[in-house]
Amino acid sequence: MNLKKYIGTDKRFSIKEYVLVLLLSAFIVLGIAFNMLSLALIPTGVLIAVILFLDIKLGYYLVALTLPFSINLPISFLHITLNVPLEPLLLFLSITTIYQIALKGMAIAYIKQPLSILFICFTTLLLLSSLFSTQILVSLRMCIQTLAYIIPAYWGILFLSRNDTTFIRNILLIPLISFSIICFINFIRHSTHYFDRSYAVSMAQPFYSDHTIYATMAALMIPIAFTFMLWYFGKSFIKVLLFGTLFILSSSGLILSYSRAAILSILIAFGLYLFIRLKLSWWIFVIFLGIALLYTVSHQDSLMMSLKRNQTESKTRKTNLSNQVKSITNVNNDVSNLERINRWKSAIRMIEEKPYLGFGYGMYQYEYFPYQKESETTEISIRNPQAKYMSGTGGTAHSEYLLLTSENGLFCGITYIALLITSIVLSVKNIRSIPTNNVYYYVSIGIVMSITTYIVHGCFNNFLDTAKINVIFFALLASISSISVQLTDSKNSISI
Repeated sequence: MNLKKYIGTDKRFSIKEYVLVLLLSAFIVLGIAFNMLSLALIPTGVLIAVILFLDIKLGYYLVALTLPFSINLPISFLHITLNVPLEPLLLFLSITTIYQIALKGMAIAYIKQPLSILFICFTTLLLLSSLFSTQILVSLRMCIQTLAYIIPAYWGILFLSRNDTTFIRNILLIPLISFSIICFINFIRHSTHYFDRSYAVSMAQPFYSDHTIYATMAALMIPIAFTFMLWYFGKSFIKVLLFGTLFILSSSGLILSYSRAAILSILIAFGLYLFIRLKLSWWIFVIFLGIALLYTVSHQDSLMMSLKRNQTESKTRKTNLSNQVKSITNVNNDVSNLERINRWKSAIRMIEEKPYLGFGYGMYQYEYFPYQKESETTEISIRNPQAKYMSGTGGTAHSEYLLLTSENGLFCGITYIALLITSIVLSVKNIRSIPTNNVYYYVSIGIVMSITTYIVHGCFNNFLDTAKINVIFFALLASISSISVQLTDSKNSISI
């Protein structure tokens, strides 16, 4: 049905169209009658799908706008839980993106990009490990779900940015504004509890199921707000004020989340910013790293004693920001750190058991129990699958690198690390090729800072199976590839 032909006309609807309207109305009536919200929302979903099929770019903007606001909604008649409206939108956009690329084609320059090649290898390895999984159907479902996230987030953004240099900016700025609104709401809510740390977890809900996911999103958004604030400095007072406000709101979300890993990641990202802005040579970084390693080796005894004396805990009610960061190195009595070590060691043993293809995508949560040692477990350790965890599972590896490797094999883990390293190298190359008076100079800095936060955070948590984080992460990678192609096509000059 072509909706456009009815706009501004008096054309009568056909019998088929009346039947369609009645059918969709029936879903609403039945949904309300039987108290099934998910059933009543089907007509809205169908209408949105039709509109987005007519304008795919509008669909991407809708995803960017609603991404921070999406909530988990049980779909009772299907016995599943969806993050609505994000996951249904992503599924539809995946199909539409594949159709559009098949119809119009993708320039070979985008496919030949290093990140694109690594991306293809990465997704192929995910699918391969799923086919040799200990639970093939579960792994394939996880794989298809992840592909539904990353096909639009990577290939779709590449496809739509080929003829629109403003698309990348828009797709990054829209979720920043939406997320800042959530941060403002949460700031007000938290203030009513006098910013008590114990309310940090509940403050993230209902839009984020966990405060660490909320903190990860904040860490990804802060650099974008910061670099746009720098770009407009001296150009537009109103826009500097706007992005300064977004920066403060996103920072409040990070600080009040009390997530140690996210706070550490943003500090390192700003260290990278200084490194880039001062135009320091990479040799300085290598020399600095070498000195740090030598110092660590030569003073390992004193450093170990210092670690043993660290009794700062992250879970105490009155823990402040400084103690939150200090507690990262507490391996004595911080139960969160000790449990992470237990999960990491379990993942390493799983890798030793099946190094090539792993246990299958999504299988760590089912398989790691026998790989725990009793001497390494803690009071919060899980020793068998429990009903309170999704699908009867038992948690995760708390490391993106170890999780991917234990589930999908060493080749997949190495490919993922190569993807991250390549993203940094290409970003720095882009930055050095773009004049400082171009907005994409600042956009590229913001992107590389955001990716750096996830590289650091990935050592302590894993969120690529979370739609909200997955989409932003791969959108950042797509932005790097798109800017690289545009720089090449325009002979080292990119239009604003």
